[in-house]
Amino acid sequence: MNDMLKVLDEINLKPDEDSIHSERAKKYLKIIRFTEALEKEKEKITAMLDEDEKKEVFQALSKQFGIPYYVNVTGAADIMGISPQMVRRHCADGNLKATQTLQGSGKWRIETNQLMDQPNWEKYLEKRAQIKLQSHSLADKMIDYLDDDEIE
Repeated sequence: MNDMLKVLDEINLKPDEDSIHSERAKKYLKIIRFTEALEKEKEKITAMLDEDEKKEVFQALSKQFGIPYYVNVTGAADIMGISPQMVRRHCADGNLKATQTLQGSGKWRIETNQLMDQPNWEKYLEKRAQIKLQSHSLADKMIDYLDDDEIE
């Protein structure tokens, strides 16, 4: 945390923002600037990753967030920010690595790892993190319930 505060101190505000008196407001703006710079750097590095590196990153994220190997059309549409019909078209045209689950049904299993550079990938990760947290919370409650039941 101390290292993060040092980094924030090194970030310069824009001239019109420097006149802000509140230190908390200045820190907040610096965090915004830092977040913007990180996002740009992440986009650059993402573009430079080769297929093996993308697989490594996907495996690490998959373990952390419980990401499935495949998503359905709706999931891919959410991640890509396009309609399910466009996803189906991409699948049928071979633009996405996908297999049709039932010939002619419009149902596809789409490899999730190829969607890491899509516009809503971060939102998807947040959603998966929330699902994982809820699952752990439910499991803990069930364990508590079962432990309480054994006592009685």
